[in-house]
Amino acid sequence: MSDISTDIKDATSAESVDDEGTKRPPSPILTEPLGPSLFKFGIPLVIAMGLQATFNLFEMVIVGHLPEGPDALSALVICDFVAMIATIFGNGISNASVAIIARRDAEGDFEAVQRTTAQSLSFTFIISFIFGLFGIVFADIMTGDIMGAKGDVHVYATEYMEVIVGGSFSILILLQLVAILRAVGDAKTPMFLLVGSNILNLFLSVAMVYGPDHAPDPFGWGPPIAEFLGIERGGVVGAAWSTVISRTIAIGLGIIVLLRHKGGLRFPLKWLLPMKREIMRIWDIAWPNSAQYVVRVLILLFFLAIVQHEFTTHLANGMVDSSVAAAFAICARLDTITLFTGMGWGGAASTFVGQHLGARMPDRAVRAGWMATGYNCIWMLIVYGLYVYFGEEIINLFLDENSTETGATSRTEIVAVGVEYLTIVGATYIFLGVAVVISSALSGAGATRACLVIDASILLGIVVPLTVAMWNFTDLTPTQTWYLIAIGNLLSAIGYAAWFGKKSWIHKVV
Repeated sequence: MSDISTDIKDATSAESVDDEGTKRPPSPILTEPLGPSLFKFGIPLVIAMGLQATFNLFEMVIVGHLPEGPDALSALVICDFVAMIATIFGNGISNASVAIIARRDAEGDFEAVQRTTAQSLSFTFIISFIFGLFGIVFADIMTGDIMGAKGDVHVYATEYMEVIVGGSFSILILLQLVAILRAVGDAKTPMFLLVGSNILNLFLSVAMVYGPDHAPDPFGWGPPIAEFLGIERGGVVGAAWSTVISRTIAIGLGIIVLLRHKGGLRFPLKWLLPMKREIMRIWDIAWPNSAQYVVRVLILLFFLAIVQHEFTTHLANGMVDSSVAAAFAICARLDTITLFTGMGWGGAASTFVGQHLGARMPDRAVRAGWMATGYNCIWMLIVYGLYVYFGEEIINLFLDENSTETGATSRTEIVAVGVEYLTIVGATYIFLGVAVVISSALSGAGATRACLVIDASILLGIVVPLTVAMWNFTDLTPTQTWYLIAIGNLLSAIGYAAWFGKKSWIHKVV
């Protein structure tokens, strides 16, 4: 322990020298009191991620007020879950970059920071191209044959997916820029980039969904904007185009910030050419992290497929009752508020763990992980309380008042199913929050294989077989499905907390 204490003193007192010979004082992350420092760093990330989830919900409100609202909502959730697969591959690269950049930044190796920055961007460009091509070519197969979308839901989902997955570059590169800035201790710029892109997306989405002619009362300000910009009514696919455009603009601003940043992030353009050794170093940390999140998204897609196949029915009059699917679509988006804010605290934990391990301060790294988890748990309890007391009002926001009982899809049924989901699954949000934050903290240490093993063991080894057994041997109901999702959240929290408490991850070399 005496050796570690000496290392801590050395790390917090020594000044670093950048590649231009300028002395840099130690990061406040390493020297300020841990609790206030973590809170101050984490709040902008939580705000940015929380607002991003909120703006995603606004998009559902906008689309939900179309005449084809329930079908459009079901289409959106299908596409969002598939688009997540592309996003999480990018997220794996981002988390690996944070682990390496934060460690090298704390060690004072600024050339390594620049090189990793350049190569992580190069890697992200490659991944973006692959997924963009996949989204354009296989959208119809993914939405119909695999996800089981039927009728108009299939049509809307295919059109939306071609744009949102085809434009994967917009979210992948934006998240990578945000991760790079966060890794060197800048939490405010990522907040402005994410919030700014979503505010722009809100205005563009209303204009591009409804066009210049008519919009429901909450969005009556949109048609004049559409007319001024010469935008035609795009319907569901208009929401996809607005998202891609707003993110692309944020990327442009993010590149400008990166080039002007004082943290030594500038690098020669030739470093953007792929370097096998550097990319493999990033990939060695990234692939387990990406695979871990692929597992989580596959679980969501698994439950979505069950809802679509088991609880969406064709009626004798040729109509489709998608009440349960629409409710699940709304609640899945509401889940993203808890997930995204958890990722905000997780981002703070990842940076703090990486920086402190780089400065040889393992005990403080452990405390940072637990502290970020505690902050997030408090927020999870608040969100759950809001969902329980205002569940009906929140769900009704996504539905057009004029479509109360039209067609086969019942607004009353959507609200009832949605409230039940939020009551059952929402009770385990605190456990979901534990898993998300600790997973990010472990990623910040580079211990991504452990995260993959935990998620695969619990979700694929327990939750999926249990669900399949109940699906095959019982008359599975929506209520039972919600309980199965809740069980997964609980078991994940137990697994992550147990592994983090072992502290073996502090010895991981990146």
